[in-house]
Amino acid sequence: MARIDIDYPYTAFLESQVKAGLFSSISEAARDAIRKQMEEHEKRRVTSIYAAIAKGEDSIQAGRTIPYSQNLMAKISKKGKQAALAEKSVKHEIRP
Repeated sequence: MARIDIDYPYTAFLESQVKAGLFSSISEAARDAIRKQMEEHEKRRVTSIYAAIAKGEDSIQAGRTIPYSQNLMAKISKKGKQAALAEKSVKHEIRP
């Protein structure tokens, strides 16, 4: 089990949550805070996926398409590998 050190003002906040009776322990309050952060992260991730899909659908409707081919996939893979080797940053909407 991991151990995390938390400084003021975070400890004060967590302690106030326990004293108010909202949680039985600081660990429980911390887990709840992390769970909420994870949920928000997932909501943002899903929202960005839907935005990317909408952007793609708009491009299709406007006729801005590229025909699929094995050559296209090879070019995309090569470009991705070169970017990784060059340690180029990945756009946030592409990251897992």
